Amino acid sequence: MADRHESVPTLGAALDDAGRCRGGRSLSPLEASLELLDFTDGLSTALTVEDVARVAFGTVTRLGVTFAGMVLFEEDGDLGPRGGPPGAPLRTRVITWPRPPAVDRAWAAPGSWGPAVATQVMQTGRARFDTSAARYLRDFPDRAEVFAELGIEACASLPVVADGGDGPLGVLLLAWPEPRQFGPDCQAFLRAMASAYGRAIGRARRYERQMCTVETLQRAILPQQLPVVPGVQLTARYLPAGRDVGLGGDWYDATVLPDGTLALAVGDVGGHGLRATALMAELSHSARAYALHGLSPAAITTQLSANLAGSGSEILATAVIAQLDPATGRFSWSCAGHPPPLHLAGEGGRPRYLPEVHGPMLGVLSDHRYGQSGLRLAGPGLLLYTDGLVERRDVSISQRLEALAASAARVAGRDSSGRVPSGRVPSERALDRADIAAAAASTDLDQLCDALLAEIAGPGEREDDVCVLGVTLT
Repeated sequence: MADRHESVPTLGAALDDAGRCRGGRSLSPLEASLELLDFTDGLSTALTVEDVARVAFGTVTRLGVTFAGMVLFEEDGDLGPRGGPPGAPLRTRVITWPRPPAVDRAWAAPGSWGPAVATQVMQTGRARFDTSAARYLRDFPDRAEVFAELGIEACASLPVVADGGDGPLGVLLLAWPEPRQFGPDCQAFLRAMASAYGRAIGRARRYERQMCTVETLQRAILPQQLPVVPGVQLTARYLPAGRDVGLGGDWYDATVLPDGTLALAVGDVGGHGLRATALMAELSHSARAYALHGLSPAAITTQLSANLAGSGSEILATAVIAQLDPATGRFSWSCAGHPPPLHLAGEGGRPRYLPEVHGPMLGVLSDHRYGQSGLRLAGPGLLLYTDGLVERRDVSISQRLEALAASAARVAGRDSSGRVPSGRVPSERALDRADIAAAAASTDLDQLCDALLAEIAGPGEREDDVCVLGVTLT
């Protein structure tokens, strides 16, 4: 099929004739250069196929286009006569602007390939230019409803081709509200534009495949469910970073050890992508294995750091490794350069951070012996989290930590003085289990985590992944 493709001119050569596609004058060299710069800049920031379509549709409006559609064939799909009869099941991805009901009815029907002309364009690899609606509808009369609703009077149907000559990825349909002529220069410009879209879509598909692989691996590493431990409530949340950042190496884990102790971990591997996720898997699995073999939190962080430093990897990581005895409420932890755990009912009943840092980031020093600290877990427990929850480029980390603590106090119903609605004021003294249960009852850990994420992480795209692991005694 590759030998039937039309020759595609370079975009730079065709831009001189963009004015003719508008029905106006030709562009000057300077105007053509500026339009090319605008066009390529937009595509260079498009990471996903949806991004490419958004940039493309925004660009073609300059040509007077009032409707644009892109039908992309999935990579595991088959192209009709090459592998089966026309109309055989085929997976397509349809993106349009705008998208009225008539388009959904015509393009999204079972077995539909999108615009009726898509079959022809995909089979021949050649663009089609219809100077009037009547000309198009002579061949495809069933699309009269769509043309009438969208007010289409002329259209161009162009193969979207990726680099490498592997065949069209799909079809780009551009429509105008009035009849028009498509001279050779205008056709060359439109084919070059579709070619640029194809290259961008090829890159976007590779990015989406990589992100899918990374996300699948990351989801497989994170616990599918948290253990059920009598007398303990656990909750966890994971929020990925914005798509322009890529998936990172944030992780959490919780497992019950043979003696009934609960082993907890939250960590953050530097960087994003497959390397960060692979290292995340290694650290997470190693931490669990060391805990199951009876190592203390301090011994685990010491061994993880030595392993990472000796691996020759340039990537560093942070972590809090902890253990909780449900019978006594004793909580022990070792912090390796990680943001401090937030005790939700610290001294005076107010949330406070556990300030002890027992060593640098994992992998910085191969011979550092990490320490650990301990406390009696009181009240509604504590939160372990990764720095994506509190770090922002334009705000200091201390301000963000203060905001998290203040938000936790509000959600838990405590005012700035540390009072709780019941009048009970948990403290760091030894509490019996009845005291602990009564204090914990004042806050539901799941609701608290959801409220904190809504207020602190926010609904928009995040600058980094966020992991939160909460634990309390019930």
